[in-house]
Amino acid sequence: MSNSVRDIKRKIKSIKSTRQITKAMELVATSKMKKAMDGAINLRSYGYLSMNILLKLAKKHGEKSKYLQSREVKNILVIVFTTDKGLCGGLNSNVFRKITQVASKLEKETPKAKIHYMTSGKKGAEFLHRVGKEVSMAFPAYSNHPKFANILPMSRQAIKGFVNGEYDKVIIVYPDFVSTLQQQPVAKTVLPFSPAVFEEMVSELGSKFTKVVKPAEKDLDYKLEPSAEYIMENVIPQLVEIQFFQAVLESAASEHSARMMAMQNASKAAGDLLGDLVLSYNQARQAAITREIAEIASSSAVIG
Repeated sequence: MSNSVRDIKRKIKSIKSTRQITKAMELVATSKMKKAMDGAINLRSYGYLSMNILLKLAKKHGEKSKYLQSREVKNILVIVFTTDKGLCGGLNSNVFRKITQVASKLEKETPKAKIHYMTSGKKGAEFLHRVGKEVSMAFPAYSNHPKFANILPMSRQAIKGFVNGEYDKVIIVYPDFVSTLQQQPVAKTVLPFSPAVFEEMVSELGSKFTKVVKPAEKDLDYKLEPSAEYIMENVIPQLVEIQFFQAVLESAASEHSARMMAMQNASKAAGDLLGDLVLSYNQARQAAITREIAEIASSSAVIG
């Protein structure tokens, strides 16, 4: 058997092994995606209604809470949600482009403001370091079985920084789960909250929330006890934390669905390549056999 036939056979064996790995990763990502997707979708109704409550509080009692009052923007905190691992298609690349767009927009709107970065996921931290940005704090991605307690160190650090005046605006950037085939990176301002922020969120996320929950048609007037100030000081931080948890759940669902599709495409590509190599192997082997037969026939003719 010629060297070319042995080389093709070696490639076939290697590609079969690779296809087994990508197929296994696809199955693992599929099982994780279903649970992550359910978690993200189930929290959307609560997240949207909590934003509706914030909107009503901001309209009627905005002057009574520091969480709802806009001020001169000198320091901005951008929190980026990405993955810890790769092999998930263009998911992280799309988030990186969104970060660049957000940074460019902020630099134009507030040229004197300093932008600080916090990350959840190694890929985001690595990207920011590559482009020369300083990361103040880095956290894991929490994509495997995310829990509400996971986001508390991150969210409380951001809320505390806003209350103490370290940051004048807090923005989160994350991949929003639209469908198995589509993950859309979005940027959401979580502090300070205002009607303009709510309208911006709805316009960017589209009708995904209104598909799972129907907001109240009447303009309800809440009776707040013991006082509006007490309620807002205690409720608003919790509602902001929900927005962080929503971002983690959406990121997890996006990561697993993107990885599932990437591994599915890789398995298909390996199968296509394997078919071509098997055909080439059979042709090379047939050519080698024909050549050997011709050599034997020639030798017999010479001897005879």
